[in-house]
Amino acid sequence: MSLILLIETSTAVCSVALAQGDRVLAVQHIPEPKSQASRLAPAIQTLLKEQGCALSECDAVAVSAGPGSYTGLRVGVSTAKGLCFGSGKPLIAVNSLDILAQNCIDLLAHNPERLRTFPPHTLIVPMMDARRMEVYTARYQMDGKSLSAPQAMIVGADSFQDILSQGPVIFTGDGAQKCSPLLSHPNTYIEPLFPTAQGMRIAAQRAFQTKHYVDLAYFEPFYLKDFIIPL
Repeated sequence: MSLILLIETSTAVCSVALAQGDRVLAVQHIPEPKSQASRLAPAIQTLLKEQGCALSECDAVAVSAGPGSYTGLRVGVSTAKGLCFGSGKPLIAVNSLDILAQNCIDLLAHNPERLRTFPPHTLIVPMMDARRMEVYTARYQMDGKSLSAPQAMIVGADSFQDILSQGPVIFTGDGAQKCSPLLSHPNTYIEPLFPTAQGMRIAAQRAFQTKHYVDLAYFEPFYLKDFIIPL
């Protein structure tokens, strides 16, 4: 089974993990907000050292591709590129909303009693804060299958009524927590998670098996919308 270094930096906090197949061997969380630039490289070094593993033993490096924090994504992608350039390892990019959806699936999987309360047609809607009442979002099935492309959305009182009228919807992420006052339908469930590196393992493994790598020279984070300097 492939050994993949996972790097997640799409929000104010970040994490790194080492995964073999679909099993996470170790993880390092960096809870201090906006500390990616100073803490990411040391966290990777610590992770590999504690596992007695060198980067040369990894089969690939995976990084969160966005959408998300402009600064966080730039730091994560530049770090991952540097590691791949130096080691000759391929680079895998994982959509940040895919990661957040998988984090939610994992949370429910570790709580079987709660998982059984949701019917199979339940939807998972990750929402990442994009300033004011805007979020980055997409829709997923309970098995992690994506049902829509990522989009930037301004959330209002009428948002998501089409799917909420059809059954339970689990909104997850810091954007869901921010918008919770507007998500008052009885079918609404809120899980205020952050994306973590553990949630990258399945998508990264799938990409490795199909050799779905990104070009080191030209790959850029998926920002989804243009950067605007706050006034």
